[in-house]
Amino acid sequence: MTNRFLPLAAAFVALVLLANWLASRFIVHVPLTPYVAPAGVFCIGGVLVLRDWMQQLAGLRRTMPLVYAAGLLSWLAGDVAGWTSLEKVAVASVVAFTISETVEALVFTPLRARNLTLGVALSATAGNALDSYVFLSLAFSSTAFFWGQFWGKSEAIAFGVALTLARRRILPVHDLEPARI
Repeated sequence: MTNRFLPLAAAFVALVLLANWLASRFIVHVPLTPYVAPAGVFCIGGVLVLRDWMQQLAGLRRTMPLVYAAGLLSWLAGDVAGWTSLEKVAVASVVAFTISETVEALVFTPLRARNLTLGVALSATAGNALDSYVFLSLAFSSTAFFWGQFWGKSEAIAFGVALTLARRRILPVHDLEPARI
């Protein structure tokens, strides 16, 4: 379990930090849509899927503290570096994570044992909508980027769901039994 969890945890924290830095600096066009969004959008789509994977491997009790620690670390990085816009983005991220990741865990937990792929898809989509609204409202005082944010994360989520499905097809179910809460 630890051998699989630690690389996912490291990727999770790195993506949160990268997403917040990118969101504070750049606006990008979201492929396959007419929308634009803060550049961290694709990283956060991956973060939403990684949280589910980590919970599947290590349980909710090990995963949720990491969610909050990653958000706080991002805030601290912005504060120490003196990036005012990053600090605002990081604070918005902590609040959005607290809300969206908690709801995502509530959606994922009952579904994961029955259908892991569906659990990842539904929970990440619910987390996506909440995260997009809360994050944009706090970080930019506007939801003008909502659809770009939502669709950009949805593209990353779709990739993560496809990877989840492919992994389930390659590895037997008994190898990926859900961790206890």
